[in-house]
Amino acid sequence: MEGQSYLTSPEELGEIQSFIERQRPDNTKKKTMYDIKVIKRYFESIYETREIENIPATELNVQLAKVFMNVRKRNGNVYESTSLKDFQRSLQRYLNDKSSTMNILQDQVFAKSREVHIAKKRELVQQHAKGNRPQACRELTTAEEDKFFELGLFGKHDPEVLQRTVWWVLSLHFGFRARDESRKLKWGDVSISKDPETGSELLLWKAKRAQATHNERCPVQLYRAFSQHRPDEMKQLDSSFFLAINHRRQPGSQIWYNKAPLGKNENGKFLLKAAKAAKLSGNITNPSVRKTCISRLMDADIPENYVAQLSGHKNLKSLDSYKSASTAHQRKMSFVFVQEPRLLPQTKRQFNQMNHNIVSNNKTFPTPTSLQSNACFQGKQFKDRRLSFQLFSQREQKSDQSSRSTFCQKKACYLER
Repeated sequence: MEGQSYLTSPEELGEIQSFIERQRPDNTKKKTMYDIKVIKRYFESIYETREIENIPATELNVQLAKVFMNVRKRNGNVYESTSLKDFQRSLQRYLNDKSSTMNILQDQVFAKSREVHIAKKRELVQQHAKGNRPQACRELTTAEEDKFFELGLFGKHDPEVLQRTVWWVLSLHFGFRARDESRKLKWGDVSISKDPETGSELLLWKAKRAQATHNERCPVQLYRAFSQHRPDEMKQLDSSFFLAINHRRQPGSQIWYNKAPLGKNENGKFLLKAAKAAKLSGNITNPSVRKTCISRLMDADIPENYVAQLSGHKNLKSLDSYKSASTAHQRKMSFVFVQEPRLLPQTKRQFNQMNHNIVSNNKTFPTPTSLQSNACFQGKQFKDRRLSFQLFSQREQKSDQSSRSTFCQKKACYLER
């Protein structure tokens, strides 16, 4: 009736909340549960037994400040500053799910806990050297991607290699969230279409495009090869996209895969196995493909709002975590300190080509003659993509050799061949 208020039943609210949770990525669910468990464990240690959503805002503000100041891992180690930020976000999701009106990220009543969080970040950097996340996964460089193709870890010649390559290329072009979206991908979700303007072929997924490139990394060619080697029964619209490998197939059989989806554990090892086989350093796992996708687009000066459309980020601020200085960026910065314009790339293409050449060649770098008017460099063997040099002036070089202990040491000074 007009003017009559409608009371929402608990059952209706529960149905709405269930719908929201079903659409939430699995990794987000797991992360939220883990972070809330950590917070509750700390609350129990200070004898706070109330449910978080039932604690008044003024008291919760104080308790959160204590969490940021004192919470530690079970082994006694401190958390990374990014983990503390994750605790904030997970707690806000938890409060939203509990229909709480509190907003710990914006409400003035929680200003003190936010100040403590900022102060704790400074302490972690100063006292514990935390903040750079050395164990976080890293992106794959173009030279390392080339190496995968050269070693046969990417390609179309083998069922495991083909499936890994299709996953890599689609994840790059479509901005997949590592294992989550690729594991849920159905065969009917991806289709071949044509560009209405150029007439060239492309792959489509949720209005995102992967243009044909007509080389070994061509998304369309890889998709067709993958289609040829899968059973006809697994080409239905609702069939799983990635399939278990048929290790008992007859010799010469062109059907490489079973009529069953690839297990989530195998799905999560796509990049890890390849990185180990190629003996790459650093933490390279499936999430590296997303970091590679976003980092390459941002390095190419693609507008951030375009990148966010591809990656699915709702807040452009979230892209800041992908702006960390890669090895290539550190190399470029080192050239700046050399103060030799000849070594500095003038365009992004020159920078990328120079970086590719340096990383691809495992050689000893000779001293550039143009630098010897100002300084002399004593190079060491190229190892793990870094060079270490001793830097000293010509005047000091002419002095007694025993004075070399006073020479200035410069680490990671990268030079072109």
